[in-house]
Amino acid sequence: MTTTERESAHDEREAPMNQPENAIVVGVSSGDNEAVLAFAAEEALRTRCPLHLVHVLQLPASEAYAAVYDNAIAVANRTLDEAMSRVRALAGPDVALTCELVDDGWVVADLVHRGDVGRLMILEHRQESRVRRVFTGSVVTGVAARAQVPVVSVPEGWSATTDRPALVTAAVQDPQGASLILQTAFEEAQRRGAPLVVLHAWWIASGYDVVVVDQTFREQWSARFHEEITPVMKALREEFPDVEVTVTVRHAPPVEAVLDAAQTSAILVIGRRHHLLPLRTHLGPVARAVLGHSGCPVLVTPEVPRG
Repeated sequence: MTTTERESAHDEREAPMNQPENAIVVGVSSGDNEAVLAFAAEEALRTRCPLHLVHVLQLPASEAYAAVYDNAIAVANRTLDEAMSRVRALAGPDVALTCELVDDGWVVADLVHRGDVGRLMILEHRQESRVRRVFTGSVVTGVAARAQVPVVSVPEGWSATTDRPALVTAAVQDPQGASLILQTAFEEAQRRGAPLVVLHAWWIASGYDVVVVDQTFREQWSARFHEEITPVMKALREEFPDVEVTVTVRHAPPVEAVLDAAQTSAILVIGRRHHLLPLRTHLGPVARAVLGHSGCPVLVTPEVPRG
C-alpha cells in the first residue's frame, strides 16, 4: 500500500513531523472503525482538508515486555493499514492522507495534543459496558473536555447512508455565551447546504414544574429567549444569508430535548463549560449525556476561538 510514513511520537511539546497543516485528526482504535472513518471521509471531501489518522498504543505495565510489545506493534500497524485502505476507498485519491502510530503514549493526552495542532478531531463513541468504563473512562469525553479544537463524536453504528434529514441542530443554553456554538453551527449548515435549528430547552428542577409552569409562563420564557438570541445571531444571519434558521424553545429537561433532536439531525453542535472552571467540570451533565447516548454525530466546541 502506497500510504504514508509512520513515526513514534516522544515529545509532547512538538507537533508530529508528518501531520499536515490544518489536518482533520482521526482517532483510530482497535476493532471496527467504520463509522468514524466514514464520517471523516465525508468531512474531508466537504472541506478539502487533509486527514491524519492516529492510533495510540497503550500497554499495561504488566504486559510491556518484548514479546507482547512486538505483537501489539504488529496488530497496531495492521489496524492503521486497514484504516488507511478504507478511507482511501471512501474518499478517493484527491484527499491527502497520512497516519501515525504512537507506541508509548497515553490515549487521551496524545489525541488532544495532535488535535490541538490540527483543525478538528474526530473520534468514535463505542457503547461499552458500565464496568469497563469505570476502569478505562471514556476517551471521547476525556478529549472533548480538554481539546482546544472542535471534537466530533461519531456514535458506533452511524452510517453516511442514514435516512436522517440534512439538519444541523445547535443546543444553546445561554444566548450571551453562545457566539462560538452559533458560529460553528452556521458554518456546518452552510457547508452541508442544510437548515439550522437553534434549540433551547428549559426545565425548572422541581416536582411542581408542571403545576407552576402554565402556558403563559412558557410563552413568556420563549419570548424572552427569542429577544435575547436575535441580536446574537444578527451578524451571523448577514454572514450566512443562505442558511435557513429556526429558533425552537422547548419546555423539557435539556438532556431529553437534545437527545430527541438527535433523532432528526445530521449533526448536533453543543458547547462545554468555561475554561476557568475545574477540569472535571468542563463537560456539564447535558454534554456528557448527549455524547454517551446521541444517535447522530455530536460536535463539541471549545470555550473560546483559537487565536
